[in-house]
Amino acid sequence: MTATTTQTFTRESAICMGPYTVSMDPALYLSAVEFSDIPEMVRILNINQDVFNGSAIFQYPYLESHAQERIQRAHDHITTHGINTHWAMRTSPTGPLIGWAHLHFEHYNEEHPQPVHPVTGEPLLEAEFGYWLSPEHTRKGFAAKAATYLLHEVIHKEMNCDIVRAVSYVENKASRTVAERAGMTLELESVSLFVSKLGVYRTACCYVSHKDEATKRIVKTNYGY
Repeated sequence: MTATTTQTFTRESAICMGPYTVSMDPALYLSAVEFSDIPEMVRILNINQDVFNGSAIFQYPYLESHAQERIQRAHDHITTHGINTHWAMRTSPTGPLIGWAHLHFEHYNEEHPQPVHPVTGEPLLEAEFGYWLSPEHTRKGFAAKAATYLLHEVIHKEMNCDIVRAVSYVENKASRTVAERAGMTLELESVSLFVSKLGVYRTACCYVSHKDEATKRIVKTNYGY
């Protein structure tokens, strides 16, 4: 995603901030992550190493500085683009964070040109979707409900994003189940990606959701973290 204006945005004028009511039974809401979420985020990500082991980007031990940096980047994206791309899962509209979801737009350049729609020729918007849930709230369907809502009601509709992908390590059955329950389909069964935080290659698979059936021929094969 490339900025096309020098305008700056406020959190009041930005879109996709929420709060969104995802479910009433069990209660689940989504809203933009805030700096006030840092203590709970740090606590949850240090309960065990599940998120570290299942994610290419989250560290362990997870420090306050890690959370501060990540949320600052989320807020900077709002200021620059006027679109929120990081959400907290909550069990009440203003309650504590119990999980996380984020969207990273593809960045294009001469070596990585922006794809176009195979029929209309219009530039396509692609993004990668990620999520995690506190181990204290698993097996309640929260992650799948949140992913389904964000994917279909926010990312495809509000953001007008054409192609959304979610990458999981092949052995991460929980993450893969969330993607499948959200209606994503398997695009790549196996891809080797370099995980910089580990300094090693891991085998992953990629799920995808297309807003338009005509773009299904567009497959991404180059991944790295």
